[in-house]
Amino acid sequence: MWAHVLLWTPIALTVAGVVLGLGLFAVADADPTYSSSALGYLGLVVWGGLMVLSPVLLGSFIAGLVMLIRTRS
Repeated sequence: MWAHVLLWTPIALTVAGVVLGLGLFAVADADPTYSSSALGYLGLVVWGGLMVLSPVLLGSFIAGLVMLIRTRS
C-alpha cells in the first residue's frame, strides 16, 4: 500500500500545482486591471514551490517505484 502512496502522491501534487498555476495565470490574464496581477505572482510562487519540492517529489516517486517493482518480483 505504501508503494502506491509514494508513487501517486507526487504525481497528484505535481498535476494539481501545474493546473493551479495555469488557472491563476489565466485569471490574472483575463482581467485587464492591475488588481489581479497578484494572482499571476501567486501562480509563479506555486510553480517556484514545485521547483523547490521537485527533488523530494522525484525521490518519493522513485522510492515508490522501487518498492512496487520489488513486491512484484
